[in-house]
Amino acid sequence: MERCRVLRIEEQMYGCEELPEGAEVCCDVTVEAADGTRKTLSCPDAALIRQGIGEGDRVLWDGMELKKERNSMKKIETSALIGLGALGILFGRKMPGVKVIADAGRIARYSAQPVVCNGEECHFDYVTPEQGQPVDLLLVAVKATVLEQAIRDMKKFIGPETIILSVLNGITSEEDIEAVYPGHCLWSVAIGMDATRVGRSLTFGAPGRIQFGEKNGEMTDRVRAVDEYLTACGIASEPCSDILFKQWSKLMVNDGLNQAAAAFDLPYGGLTKPGPAYDKMLEAMQEVIDLSVLEGVNLPADNHKAFLESMAPTFKPDGMPSMRQDVLAQRPTEVEEFAGVVRRLAKKHGMPTPANDFFYEKIREIERTLAAIEAKFPDAAPKAPDNGDSIPADSPTTPGDSGKTQKFPAFEGKDLNGNTVKSDDLFSKNAVTVMNFWFTTCNPCVGELAELDA
Repeated sequence: MERCRVLRIEEQMYGCEELPEGAEVCCDVTVEAADGTRKTLSCPDAALIRQGIGEGDRVLWDGMELKKERNSMKKIETSALIGLGALGILFGRKMPGVKVIADAGRIARYSAQPVVCNGEECHFDYVTPEQGQPVDLLLVAVKATVLEQAIRDMKKFIGPETIILSVLNGITSEEDIEAVYPGHCLWSVAIGMDATRVGRSLTFGAPGRIQFGEKNGEMTDRVRAVDEYLTACGIASEPCSDILFKQWSKLMVNDGLNQAAAAFDLPYGGLTKPGPAYDKMLEAMQEVIDLSVLEGVNLPADNHKAFLESMAPTFKPDGMPSMRQDVLAQRPTEVEEFAGVVRRLAKKHGMPTPANDFFYEKIREIERTLAAIEAKFPDAAPKAPDNGDSIPADSPTTPGDSGKTQKFPAFEGKDLNGNTVKSDDLFSKNAVTVMNFWFTTCNPCVGELAELDA
């Protein structure tokens, strides 16, 4: 369904010949689409009169018939947000009066230490799941790993006309939400962000935009209502008639870029150079393209190369996608939403996925290693508060910066074999002791150990 504006209506001319018997009187209707393209359509005059279509009106063209767009949409006035990660902060800070859903403990922590975006504190109106009241729009921005709990927590915020917009990675969150709250979701995807979150602090260069639409591509009243609301909030909004194509395009990017960064422990700069990581990234992207054809979405054959050619020059070399941030922060990754989904759908078609098999096993191995280390040495290092939130800069754990040489603080811990290690015993034997901080899944860290020993 294409949304257009009527520019001109002219009755068709039949010259000296009379209109054939039984034929309808038709008009040439010139319309302009949202992208500025114009076309002239042949429409029965009676249909135009019956619907009251005139020049300047907004109309919908379905390829067969022109229909007048009715201004019956309900304006979005109230909103709620669940998930205060990178996307939650990025979009939530622009939504006036938004209710942020969180449990009591998290609310207490957020109130004591507000989230910060590009150096500015963001203050939200926090409410618990039990305090919920129906809202017009609910934005879901949690990680896929906690979506099941989020679906339960947002129950009281959903009324008969609530619209749900999910900006989760992957292509499955809407189906999961619709299974519990049928008829409430618009399909959507967030793109174009350049954001890094450390604890409660977010920094970004590009704020990104939200693409959304009905699954069947119809330009409905609720699509227009969301577009109007997001635009009024100052959030870049893009209603789409091909939202499934957009979602699969982002899946292709995440499946290659995100997973390669995590599996090979590389920032953007390392992923754009020829080598094993680059090759495996392209292979995974190609598998998504091939799978999209089998699923009827039909990404172009060169979609991955076109993306890298246009976007790679804009990447910050030392920046990193979200999955590598998760690994470094020892958070669960979204590998199930990327390689997991690709492998599952491909199996249905009998399609092999060697690149995604590699990423799935590699990233699962990283997660298992981190979990094992944490289980074996639960007190080996202080945990950052609240699932990866950073320790405040003025915390007592922060080293001094007086400019004077300071004695290294004494410590006691355990090695990987469980033996007790005391710093005094280590340092007393050496004139100079080199301390190298690393973790076992960091490939460059492991590689440099031999050089340090030498």
